[in-house]
Amino acid sequence: MSNTLIVNFSFNFPEISIVGPIRENTIEKLNQVLPVSTTSTRSARAGNPKFAKLTAPHAHWSVKLDGQYCDQVGICNLFMQVLDALEEEGGWKLASTHALTFENQGAIQQESVEQYKFFFSRIL
Repeated sequence: MSNTLIVNFSFNFPEISIVGPIRENTIEKLNQVLPVSTTSTRSARAGNPKFAKLTAPHAHWSVKLDGQYCDQVGICNLFMQVLDALEEEGGWKLASTHALTFENQGAIQQESVEQYKFFFSRIL
């Protein structure tokens, strides 16, 4: 089993992918809390998005929170929900982070796209 976990965040619309060995009960918890942690509210008629396990180009979990928006507070809320879920799972230590802002790369309505990477290592 790998001792490394990488969580990728991209905004806006929020998109999160998780690469590495994460428990399915942690994914289920994130499926419950992430859609209600953004700045905007989701339509009651639309079902909540859920993480999907993908295999290409490599095995990872991914979710897109289409139609939702995060300002700086919403971004921090999503970070905290992921950090709390990994703390509950136990054994993960935040080793490093990386942030990028791409100007004039997003939709017409936004001036930039923000991406964050959190690198975790397993405490043995």
